[in-house]
Amino acid sequence: MRYVEYSPSARSRHIVERFWFLETQSAAGADAVFPDGRMELVFHYRGAFWRHERGARDESVALRRQPASLLVGQMVEPVMLAPGAESAVAAIRLRPGAARSLLGFSLDEATGRFVDLEQLFPSAAVLHERLAEASCDAARLRVIEEWLLMLPYRSTRREIEGAVATILRSGGCATIETLSSLTGTGLRQLERQFREEVGLGPKTFSRIVRLQGALRRIREGLPLSDVAVACGYYDQAHMTRDFRQLAAMSPGVWRQHAGDLAPLFVTPSSQP
Repeated sequence: MRYVEYSPSARSRHIVERFWFLETQSAAGADAVFPDGRMELVFHYRGAFWRHERGARDESVALRRQPASLLVGQMVEPVMLAPGAESAVAAIRLRPGAARSLLGFSLDEATGRFVDLEQLFPSAAVLHERLAEASCDAARLRVIEEWLLMLPYRSTRREIEGAVATILRSGGCATIETLSSLTGTGLRQLERQFREEVGLGPKTFSRIVRLQGALRRIREGLPLSDVAVACGYYDQAHMTRDFRQLAAMSPGVWRQHAGDLAPLFVTPSSQP
């Protein structure tokens, strides 16, 4: 399995946090992908990925083939994905405070959803063949960035971008009262605007930022009690509750996790 990330150029960094590519040579078992506070545009240009969906009324699990291209809304629980044989994916990870400037609708409408991207942007249908024909990552980057820059977008809401930046800098520890004061926005208005622009409330977004910091530190080998303190949890029990709610596993189970996909999508410390 090959996974690589690329920073956006100056032309697209107003909307893009990262471009990434994932290629597999053989089918693999399902693995979790955890919430990370970002929305993504995903293009399967070779093979397919399969999503595990649990029945609403029973414990049965269905396999659903991912659309050729899709918008992945904000996640509040892990998603189980399984790559097929010889699969290849190109994706655009959108900046959490800027995604609505591209998508145009209130982003909480897409939370927890996987939307066929061609329904939103019919021009996405032409990308799969062009990505498959591209000879290298650099060529694929040009294809998807050129497509992205052809789409219309509006200006971002600066106070929400500022709130997002404050949460990220604080590792998810900034209080909503601090955000309200910094942005000059009342608490209720801030909550509403944040959901519209980011797809999550500021408290949930902060919990996910803390979770990602804890996921990374645990994989680096730090003791769980130290991780809890470093990530701003009240105590280790508080961290464990957030893990169970957002990652569907305990911190101890994550430390021993042997899957292939989950570690790839843990936000590194160098990211915003």
